[in-house]
Amino acid sequence: MLQRLMRGLWCLMLACTSTACAPTFVGPTASSGYFFTLEVSTPTIFLGVYDLSAARSYATKAEVVVRVQDGQGRPVDGVGVAFELEPTWAQSIVLSPPQTMTRGGVARTLVSQPQTIGLVRLTARVDKTTAQTTIVVQSYEERRRGE
Repeated sequence: MLQRLMRGLWCLMLACTSTACAPTFVGPTASSGYFFTLEVSTPTIFLGVYDLSAARSYATKAEVVVRVQDGQGRPVDGVGVAFELEPTWAQSIVLSPPQTMTRGGVARTLVSQPQTIGLVRLTARVDKTTAQTTIVVQSYEERRRGE
């Protein structure tokens, strides 16, 4: 059953790499009128990749990027962005940094060092407006056995 679920999530991830899943703008934010997008560098990361050569093929971390712009589409610097994991993941994965400011309209955080497999929900907040994304954590050993 878990294998079927993971295959379904993998197929969903592949489908969302097309332009149909291009990031959508959230906003305008309440007090500043900004718009922002939330993107993930890789929607699947792997737990248990200890072989350096395998680490090139199996991502062990994901970069989460928020791009903030004003109503005219210009990047906005100095905007606070807070990233938050759902409580069940707070002790099972590293989010660094949890808060940052935009530079060139961009704020980044890194999701890494998963301790368990599953679906991670991550929220980004800009000026009290939120957007959510997900990252799948998969077992490297189970994936290798299934190949």
